[in-house]
Amino acid sequence: MLTIVFGVVGLVLSFGFPVPPELSVLRLVAPVGVMAGYQAGQLVGRFVRPRPKRFLTLFVSAIFCGYFAFAYIQTLRSGAANTSDIVNLGVLLGLSFFWLGFLLPFTRVPKEMTNLWSRATERSRD
Repeated sequence: MLTIVFGVVGLVLSFGFPVPPELSVLRLVAPVGVMAGYQAGQLVGRFVRPRPKRFLTLFVSAIFCGYFAFAYIQTLRSGAANTSDIVNLGVLLGLSFFWLGFLLPFTRVPKEMTNLWSRATERSRD
């Protein structure tokens, strides 16, 4: 369930980036990257002990995603980029979303979302 939620969040975030009409399929790269990264992070998280520092993982992933988002937008604004450059930056943007999804299991975010979901379902039963 959380994988789907993170995929929807990735899809919503992807609409914040300008995408040329002929490359609108790149919007699907973000949710697929987040969902695949989250599942891979859950698999790897079972074997990693001790867990990395939570603040550090979120900070590094935010910088990583911000850097590729900035590079993507600057390339589109320059107008000198051809289609292959935009596709390459779209792939890098997808990899940054993969990275963000990969690091999510090492943070408190999934646990907090599970707690909120269980509280909401308990209240709906009452």
